[in-house]
Amino acid sequence: MHISRKLISSVTAMAVMVALPANAQMTLDELVNKAGEEGIVAMNTSTTRYPSSAAPGLSKAISEKFGIDLEVEFVNSSPVPVITGQVIKETLAGVKPSFDVFPLPLFLTVPLSEAGAVETIDWAGIGVDPDLIDPNGNAVWIHTIPRAVTYNTDLVEADDIPTRLEDLLDPKWKGKIAGPGFGGAYGMISVPVLGEEKASDWLKTLYEDQDLAVIRSMTDVPTRVANGEFSIGMGVPANYSGLVTKGAPIANAPLEKVGSQPYYMFVLKNAESPHAGALLTYFFCCTPEGKKAQLEHMNTAMFDTPGSEQNEVGGDGRGVAPTTEWQLTQQRRVAEALDKLIGR
Repeated sequence: MHISRKLISSVTAMAVMVALPANAQMTLDELVNKAGEEGIVAMNTSTTRYPSSAAPGLSKAISEKFGIDLEVEFVNSSPVPVITGQVIKETLAGVKPSFDVFPLPLFLTVPLSEAGAVETIDWAGIGVDPDLIDPNGNAVWIHTIPRAVTYNTDLVEADDIPTRLEDLLDPKWKGKIAGPGFGGAYGMISVPVLGEEKASDWLKTLYEDQDLAVIRSMTDVPTRVANGEFSIGMGVPANYSGLVTKGAPIANAPLEKVGSQPYYMFVLKNAESPHAGALLTYFFCCTPEGKKAQLEHMNTAMFDTPGSEQNEVGGDGRGVAPTTEWQLTQQRRVAEALDKLIGR
């Protein structure tokens, strides 16, 4: 049964007992019980649009795993940097967030944490592997998005399929390449593979000389490659939204090295369902059932997840992720510079 956020808010406002704060130490069993009482968890998915079956599928999987009734709800909205800014403004204004959890690049947790928008949770205390917890303790690594290069199999000849990022600078691809509308994606496509200086030159050439088409929604990039509007796309794997499974003419280019964006999930301060948010995070990162559900319903996984597109694209050491230190201290600067370059 669908439980509306408005109803939850009304019940919470009238409740005599206040829920235990999410930052209180508790066992996993206690967290499960609190999550079951909340009954619903809302996850912001930015501009990513998953199949209509995804949220119900995740709801069923997490409910069966923990023996509770817990509904997962997706909140689809703006690009990640825009949402981050909105959350900061709402937090500073004392406005309650409209969702509970938010998977995003690690560097964006820094300004959110500084604004007091991140709930403090004892992740290790509920069983999260310390290697998956960010150095500041705010968020948990739940999946990795390969910043892959894709191509339309009807439009690109076998001999022309890119194997290196530099191949995209060939004049024959001018006006035929699409990418997402935020600079951070291009940084993670290129910096882990080329280094900052070469990556900057590469993107500048791609944007100014190759007439890169900047598409607002990340998931619209492979869609528009598959329907023939563009020959080449970048930023997400070919089957991110199930296009390959549906038989669309799109595939991942076999790059020698593939940059990637680790995604971390955190719980928002003053969220309606903080315990459910923490449990969903734990489910994704640290249970076989959660990893399977992520892959099945969202096509998200780690490079070492067998049978995943992530493993196909970046397995055997081809997938390259930056260090957490670089993500926390340098990625924001690079992303902002690239946003200016692509006109954001």
